[in-house]
Amino acid sequence: MANFLPVRDDLSGAIAEKAKLLYELLLQVRVDELGLPYHCLAYFKGSHYKRLYFSIETSAHLLYRAIVAVNKPVKEITLMDYGAGVGTMYSLAKMIGCKKVIYNDHLHDWKQSAELIGRAMAVQVDEYIVGDIDDTLAALRQKDICCDIITTRNVIEHIYKLDHFYSETAAHQPAAWIYSSTTANYKNPASRIKHWLWHRKWEKQFLPQRANIIASLVPQLTPSEVDRLARLTRGKAGEDISTSVSSYVHNKAYPVLGNIGSNTCDPESGVWFEHMISFGEYRKFIENGHYRASFYPGFWDTHYRNKLMNGMGRVLNTIINCSNSIGLRIAPFIYVVAEPTNRKVVSL
Repeated sequence: MANFLPVRDDLSGAIAEKAKLLYELLLQVRVDELGLPYHCLAYFKGSHYKRLYFSIETSAHLLYRAIVAVNKPVKEITLMDYGAGVGTMYSLAKMIGCKKVIYNDHLHDWKQSAELIGRAMAVQVDEYIVGDIDDTLAALRQKDICCDIITTRNVIEHIYKLDHFYSETAAHQPAAWIYSSTTANYKNPASRIKHWLWHRKWEKQFLPQRANIIASLVPQLTPSEVDRLARLTRGKAGEDISTSVSSYVHNKAYPVLGNIGSNTCDPESGVWFEHMISFGEYRKFIENGHYRASFYPGFWDTHYRNKLMNGMGRVLNTIINCSNSIGLRIAPFIYVVAEPTNRKVVSL
């Protein structure tokens, strides 16, 4: 079996060793017999178990990058995996010996599933926190926990108000690096086309949902008013839709859609499906007096059953390793790094 991480120092060697052990442990888990809620089981099997090597490999790389950036011994690091679902990051962080590892997700079902899988492997993290960013930061304050690293994997493209996420985290966890990965890579043309198609599909579902919400808020609106308001509130959810409708009723001024491209979100929960935004927008959200933003290319999976795909992946990874700027345009995912402004960047 190839290494999950190139071994270049003691840290990468330790992570690679524990990543291999985590892979072996998860292969032995009879996940169908653990009693996971159906949607959590389906997601784990479809998004992680089906490509288990790549799932652990990406966790290993992100973990290594984040620890090198923070530049502290592993045994002194407190790490929170935000929006962890039933991933592999938090388990690997615990296995390499981080001082404290905190699991987070916004739903109890995911937390329950993570605990069941962890118990089956005999790998339990130190804290399990359920809630959105405000609930999570409040729980960390209550428990007097100060994070060195907050990781997210395929999460930031779903967060409704990303500026709020970064500003509140900076206010309450000012020392923490936020090290994220996302497949919503704006610089990759293929990724942009793929997301544009996805957005079209999802908007067919969300547009009538917004129309129903608006019609229930103000039943006296005409069908044409409801339709126009529904189209102009794309990218809004909950109270933001109510506010836009209320403003129209009182001022007869339709809301401005804004420059959101094809992006759309669930009008009930606010979850973006998925938020494809430019690096400039990321900088605006991240660097508002709180952090310094950096972007790095990820890598292609080279552990498919198809040898041709693996060969193509290795070629593309070679190009990515030679040039950061070209890599950002061809990588299937990117790292989005928010570094506290009083710290020095360690480039990888």
